[in-house]
Amino acid sequence: MESKAKKILIYKVRNFSEKFDDTFAFVRENWKVLFKYLTYLVLPVCLVQAVGLNSYVDTVFDMSAINPNRSSDIISLLENVGWSYGIIVLTSIIGAMMQLSVVYAFISHYNSSENQSAGVDGSVFKPLLIRNLKRSGLAILFWMGLSILGILVTVLLGYLLSWWILLPIIFGAIAVSVPLMLFMPAYMLEDNPLLGALSKAIRLGFATWWGTFALILVLGFIVSFFQGIFAIPYYITIVVKTIMGLNGGSEFFDSAGYSFMTYLFGVLQSFATYLVGTVVSVGLAIQYGHASEKIDHVTMEDNINRFEEL
Repeated sequence: MESKAKKILIYKVRNFSEKFDDTFAFVRENWKVLFKYLTYLVLPVCLVQAVGLNSYVDTVFDMSAINPNRSSDIISLLENVGWSYGIIVLTSIIGAMMQLSVVYAFISHYNSSENQSAGVDGSVFKPLLIRNLKRSGLAILFWMGLSILGILVTVLLGYLLSWWILLPIIFGAIAVSVPLMLFMPAYMLEDNPLLGALSKAIRLGFATWWGTFALILVLGFIVSFFQGIFAIPYYITIVVKTIMGLNGGSEFFDSAGYSFMTYLFGVLQSFATYLVGTVVSVGLAIQYGHASEKIDHVTMEDNINRFEEL
């Protein structure tokens, strides 16, 4: 009789190798469920994102055909670049919301369920997903506003005082950026308010700075490598079409069939980016659980509360 895999606890103190192993073990154990929900929610976004990406790339590579002396050509170029880049940005935001919502909703369900992935119940999972969609949208808007404000303040200080002041600000931003990586799991996995999650992420992140940095660095390298592999077919088709266009071209490379193939490779690249990025999201949840247990002793407090309720 095949033994059932041991449940991977989120709130548990781990060393680096255990965090690394449990991250991939969690993805390996639950990839079917994650792939199912990511396909339902993220793939439609990728279908639109690939349209904007193809339009943007085609416009950039066709710039040599633009006559700089004709204002109509320049306006048309700016319009094409603007709307295609706008589609890329908008779909990237929506895709990130979907991916984060699915991953952290499933982790929340997994962590609270005794049946692991086999116990996924739509009536339970759907409210978690809707809750996380709202929270991820609010979090992304919060970070966009905070980033814009930070850039404006930094530029203003550099202009009014001295540009040398940018150096400590940059180093400070790099130091703070590592703890801030724990913000999404702090906000999505628990009922912390927005600023409460921010405060908790900074507190736990600085207390486990090197562990968080090392995990992000290693997982980021692995994820970037595989994302690059899935992007190769798309960029090959673009480069080949560009080279053939510079050498006189061919009807095949301007055909609807070749354009559709390029579009499909663009969809593959976008979808693979979100799928592979799931590893980082899971890894951050594991790191957050490690930091919470190590600093705040979450499991011990939960056990005490349960004992007092008996």
